Amino acid sequence: MPRWLYYLLIMAVVAPILSLTWGSQQELAIFVCSALGLIPLAALIGRSTEDLEYYVGPIAGGLLNATFGNAPELIIGIFALQEGLISVVKASITGSIISNALLVLGSSLAFGGWRWGKQYFSARDAGQYTAMMILAVASLLIPATATLAVHDAGRIQSISIAISVILLLVYIMYLALHVFHVRSTRRNPSRRGKAATVAVPTQSEESEEVEAVTGGVDPHELEGPHQKPPHLLLTIAILAAATFGTAWNSELLVGAITPVTRMLGWSPVFIGIVIIPIVGNAAEHSSALYIALRDRVDLSMAIAAGSSIQVATFVAPLLVLISLFYATPLNLVFEPLELVILGVAAVLFAFISLDGESTWLAGVQLMAVYIMACVVFFFIPG
Repeated sequence: MPRWLYYLLIMAVVAPILSLTWGSQQELAIFVCSALGLIPLAALIGRSTEDLEYYVGPIAGGLLNATFGNAPELIIGIFALQEGLISVVKASITGSIISNALLVLGSSLAFGGWRWGKQYFSARDAGQYTAMMILAVASLLIPATATLAVHDAGRIQSISIAISVILLLVYIMYLALHVFHVRSTRRNPSRRGKAATVAVPTQSEESEEVEAVTGGVDPHELEGPHQKPPHLLLTIAILAAATFGTAWNSELLVGAITPVTRMLGWSPVFIGIVIIPIVGNAAEHSSALYIALRDRVDLSMAIAAGSSIQVATFVAPLLVLISLFYATPLNLVFEPLELVILGVAAVLFAFISLDGESTWLAGVQLMAVYIMACVVFFFIPG
């Protein structure tokens, strides 16, 4: 984890202190501090799950990454469901997919291409990512289309539940592919030298591939060889503390959304689709950008696509099932504008990955679509 994230940890403490001392009088300050505090907490959770895999093995490690890898988005979504902010939950889901596919990948291709010119990656593996991206868009497009023929809310909810179960099953198979790849790589270390990588759903595999490229060096700090993780109990304690801090700051963030939107005149959808995804994935975003600057855009694509796939096939369906315990259940019927942008993101991702090479212009095109989407959502009335 880069050093600058450790300095941001103070924000994760400032936000609860403000909430205890000033109460609701400092909603904007609480919102900003809790949002900034979630950035290093998310990085700590990711690093802790990677360290735990050293002790528990790839299978349990993959499950841990699936559970904690998107903890900020999942926890924020649960608190938003509790507050009845269904539009914010849906916006954070689509926002995470869009920001990874457009902003993260776009900035990686733009800066990597600016430094190295033309960059290359495995078109075969990019095709796997594309197939999963199309599956993600289809899982959101089908329920929205079904509303044209089905007008009963109960039936729509049943459709959403069925699709959520199917997505979770697909994600389990996707995770099994990841575990198989880890095992085969460890049995045959020479495979690590190849440029092509299999679809990567978790942060731990990204870390392994980065270590293979950089000779076992931390991609952020490059201070020395990769060392043995901390003691098991210390790692568990760090993970528990980071998860607790994430839950507390997420609750404060969600609680401040309504007063902050009234104060600033923003739409809750804008916060859900832009701010929350950037906060939850900031550390991962910096990793993708750094790796692209090291001329490994294939790994940057794995990070961006893997995160989008996780949100669509794990976080979203899990939130649908969790919402059944709340007064207002969540369905998979999204707004047409969100679906259009998701579709555009999937199509652009597919076209860019067709030939296995990219330039800085492709990255600029992706970022341009993302910025246009942000402008539209910013001007949506609250």
